[in-house]
Amino acid sequence: MRSYFKYIYFIPFFCLNLLFPKLSISQETIGNEPLAIEYFNEKNYEKALPIFTQLINKFPGDAMYNYYYGVSLLKNNCYETATKESLLNAVVDKTPSNANFYLANYFHALENWSEAIDFYKRYNGSKQERHQLEFDKFYGLCLKHINPFKVDKEYEKTVFADTIKVPASMPDEKNFPIPDSLKTEWFNFQVNSQLTYHSITDFRSEAAKVLFTKAWIATGKNDSIVRNTDILRKAHQETHDVTARIGLVQRIIDAEQQSYQFLRDREKYFEQARVKESAYWEQNGPEAMAKFIDLIAEKEKIRNERLQKETKKVEILPAEVPDSSIVSDNPEPENQPIIEDNQPSVKENIIFKVQIGSFPNGKLTPTFKTKYAKLSKLRKIDKYTDAKKNVIYTIGNFTNYNDASLLKNQLILEGMKGAFLAAFKNGERIPVTSVVKEKPLKKPVVKEKPSKKPVVKKY
Repeated sequence: MRSYFKYIYFIPFFCLNLLFPKLSISQETIGNEPLAIEYFNEKNYEKALPIFTQLINKFPGDAMYNYYYGVSLLKNNCYETATKESLLNAVVDKTPSNANFYLANYFHALENWSEAIDFYKRYNGSKQERHQLEFDKFYGLCLKHINPFKVDKEYEKTVFADTIKVPASMPDEKNFPIPDSLKTEWFNFQVNSQLTYHSITDFRSEAAKVLFTKAWIATGKNDSIVRNTDILRKAHQETHDVTARIGLVQRIIDAEQQSYQFLRDREKYFEQARVKESAYWEQNGPEAMAKFIDLIAEKEKIRNERLQKETKKVEILPAEVPDSSIVSDNPEPENQPIIEDNQPSVKENIIFKVQIGSFPNGKLTPTFKTKYAKLSKLRKIDKYTDAKKNVIYTIGNFTNYNDASLLKNQLILEGMKGAFLAAFKNGERIPVTSVVKEKPLKKPVVKEKPSKKPVVKKY
């Protein structure tokens, strides 16, 4: 698609030169894409860089311009934050695939060995391309912690002004208000290997906060489209009118395209939010981040204590009678134990998980797909196949029953109403009743007192 528009773009300039030969405006000064790509393909990165700088300043969201700009900076021995951000923008849009290789080069040059190895492993180019890029050579040097790159620390002093990307204006929360529902939302957003955010107020970078909000809004819009698409599909199955069916098919296709775009935008915003927030902590140093991690841990502790108190207010939760006409995504086994004071009997090598879904032969329902798409961005979801070829989806790994129970309650509030606990010993699934103290079953009694209906979280 890019090459197609390239030639469309080139033809008008060619015609103008024929009609007006005295019009001698330098193509380099107007950001001519075909010329820049020509320089790039000829590996003349020094000439390509100023033109791609102009193009990316005009079209900062274009994935290909970010790719060309980032690689051109890299090849000019510039290993600044702009290089990393541009290549990350290209990786987010997954085009082209060797952006991962150049990101690995970036971290390799800065001797960030773990990140470099990670991106080298992500690169999955063809055998021919790997040979051209000398992948085995660079990857081997990285494993041995050998840096073959020349980091030009004097780059900014000698570079021309027109090769510097103009920084985007900082997003302003006043111009991009945070939705009220997000202000009170509790989530798990992993910024880096050490830091996980739970609230929109945790963000230190204003730009990252706005980007996360955009991702959150895109998720909500996609959820709405998915629900409407399910209604359209049902209507398509029930109607026999040919004209109506054709119209419904087109509406379903349009809705799926919109859904794809929202999901694509969401992925991009999430990744860009991580980049911005990580850059903030890189500037403020490890000591500041360590203090902030302690602050978040204290918030988690306070919240967990509050949830425990709320759980104890109800003596026994009344069991919901399932509708026999509906097939559950997560059929809960009979005789789930009622735990006395929520205290498990501790046994060796016992792991508790929260099961959120079970599907014969791995065939997911549309409802579960929607819920999975939301949860997977905030939580790590594991899956395995049992002896009956059912694909089981679980969240969490706990040695403490109470901690697992708290997560189960949280997931129920987030929409996974069929969530329940599963126990494993040495990797093998066992009944929960075999590792906890069981209390004799009594008739459910619920104290009647005025209370607000629990709010089910949207995200």
